[in-house]
Amino acid sequence: MIDEGGVGAKGMHEAFHQSLIDVQSEVRAAFEWSVASDRTSAEAMVACVANHAAMIPSWRNSERNLTLDQLRAALLAAKEVVVLGAAITESEVESIDMDGRLIIAADGSVGALSDRSKLACVVSDFDGGVHLNGAAEQGTVMIVHAHGDNSVRWMECLNTWSQCPTPPRLILTHQTPEVLSNAHNFGGFTDGDRAVCFALAMGVAKENIRLVGFALNRVGIWSATTVAERKLEKLVWMNRILTSVGLDDAVAK
Repeated sequence: MIDEGGVGAKGMHEAFHQSLIDVQSEVRAAFEWSVASDRTSAEAMVACVANHAAMIPSWRNSERNLTLDQLRAALLAAKEVVVLGAAITESEVESIDMDGRLIIAADGSVGALSDRSKLACVVSDFDGGVHLNGAAEQGTVMIVHAHGDNSVRWMECLNTWSQCPTPPRLILTHQTPEVLSNAHNFGGFTDGDRAVCFALAMGVAKENIRLVGFALNRVGIWSATTVAERKLEKLVWMNRILTSVGLDDAVAK
C-alpha cells in the first residue's frame, strides 16, 4: 500500500503519489502502447480546446484552472465523495444517502443517475456514449482524458459539446510521464481508478472516499464502448491501483 507521506501533489505531477504516474508506463509496456502516441493525442486535445476557447470562455486555460480550484474546494467540503464505477446499478445509487455527499462518476456510470444535483464531475476518456453526452449537455464538469487511441472520439465529443447551449466545463488530463502544458496527470489508468486518483490528488482523505459499482470479475453495464476481453484485462490494473491506495475492499471480485 502507498505510504500517504509520499510524493503527493508536490511531485512531478499532481498525483497523490508518484507511483500512480509510474504505473502508466507499466500499463503501456503490458499492452505494447506507445508513449509518443499518448503525448501526441494529449497535445492535440489541448490545441483543439484552445481553438474552441475563442468562442467558449469557460474552455480557456485560466477558466479551466478556476474550475479545478472550485471543484477541489467542493470535494474537500463534502462529508464524503462517492465514486461511481461502471458496474453501478440504479438501485445502488438510490440507496446512497446523499446528504452532505458529492458524486464523481466514472464515464458512462453517470447514466445511472436520475438526479444529478450531487454530481461534482465526470471522469472520462470519452467511452461513455449517450450518457456522457447527456451529462455534457447539462453543463457538467468533465475531466476528460486523452490517450493514444482515442483521438477520434475526443475530437467528435469536443466538437459536439462545443455546440451545446451551455458547454460543459473542462479539465484536461493525460497519461505521459512528462509535464504537459495546460493538461494534468493525476495518475491511474481506467476511468474508475483515475477518478479515485483525482479525488486523492485534490486532497480528499482516503477515509472520505467511497466506491460503489466497482467490479473486477465482470464488465460493468455502463461501459458503453469496450471489448469485453480487453476490458477485463484492464480491470486487473484498476484493482492493482486501488489496492495500492488501500481502496480495493469495495471492488467485487
